[in-house]
Amino acid sequence: MQYFHFALVASILLFCQCSGHDSHYLSHSDYIPVFSEDSCRYIDPDDQQHFADTYSDASLFYEGLALICHSADNKWGYIDDNGELQYPAVYTAATIFNENRAWVVRPDEAPCAIDAKGRLQLTLTRASQATIYCEGLAAFAQKEKNKEQWGFIDKTGHTVVEPIYTEVKLFSQGRAAVKNGKGLWGYIDTEGNEIIPPQYTSAESFSKRQQAVVASKESGIFQVIGITGDTLATIECQKLIADGEIFRIKKAGKWGWCDPSGKIIIEPQFDNSNAFGETDLAPVEIRGKWGYVNRKGEWKIKRQFAEAFPFFGHLAVVQTGTVYGLIDEKGHFQINPQYDRVAQDYIHQSLGIGSAFTTVRSDHARYK
Repeated sequence: MQYFHFALVASILLFCQCSGHDSHYLSHSDYIPVFSEDSCRYIDPDDQQHFADTYSDASLFYEGLALICHSADNKWGYIDDNGELQYPAVYTAATIFNENRAWVVRPDEAPCAIDAKGRLQLTLTRASQATIYCEGLAAFAQKEKNKEQWGFIDKTGHTVVEPIYTEVKLFSQGRAAVKNGKGLWGYIDTEGNEIIPPQYTSAESFSKRQQAVVASKESGIFQVIGITGDTLATIECQKLIADGEIFRIKKAGKWGWCDPSGKIIIEPQFDNSNAFGETDLAPVEIRGKWGYVNRKGEWKIKRQFAEAFPFFGHLAVVQTGTVYGLIDEKGHFQINPQYDRVAQDYIHQSLGIGSAFTTVRSDHARYK
């Protein structure tokens, strides 16, 4: 079934698909958007300003363009890496570019897909929400009687997966986690086939290691599954989150780390934690103060921060008092704490969860 009116150009059928989980996940950024008073500055890791403007929000650069929001009217547009406006800030909502597509929403209109040259590709006339393309497919939601149902379309606007799910996640490693009307999660492939039947109370996206963490119906039981649904490990805990080759684990209200079999490698002892990711240090919190430990659980940067995030590249965002700065692996400030905030998109990338700008909502009154 086809729901959408769309505009096509001859080249649209020749789209490319991303390789998997890493399509909108960055390993570093040459520029860091930081905010102070009424201005946004894009700075380099040495705190040198590249350019500045009165943005209320801003993203990192994806496919050569960054998403910015003007503080005067809260409208979104796109800039190049010199700070020059490439597409006017006229949108009420917008996503980053991914796979040569971005979703934009004009006032009182539905989500539209544009390519990197700003050309209209299709319009989701009945969609209430839309997500970025990954592995050639974008998720969309339709609202009927105040209830949203999710499906997937390809780059021509053709509905590949009918909107029958209550929640979905982006495609990764050829699979997307989907939640049915009974509240159970399973996985579909890029043709919409249910590869792993709905049976879990929660489900993560597959990592580049082709593993995912799922929760069973029985409280406190988590599984690590493979790409075909085979169980690789069953672990009893309060929470289990993939962290590269290992897992963050919560037991008795405390956080630590375990290996893929569930064997504890850093004893759960922290009130809170964030990921190692691909680095050798992870932020942990005890009694309201954050510091960093290595993969043996040894303190390498003492507890001293009001908030701390994982290393992204060779720097990590930390909060001291009410302001933010960035430290190196030795705990020295490379960018002194002086900013009111660091862009949420930068924070999201440091946390290993991709961009903060992957979804838009329709501005059409009927589908808001």
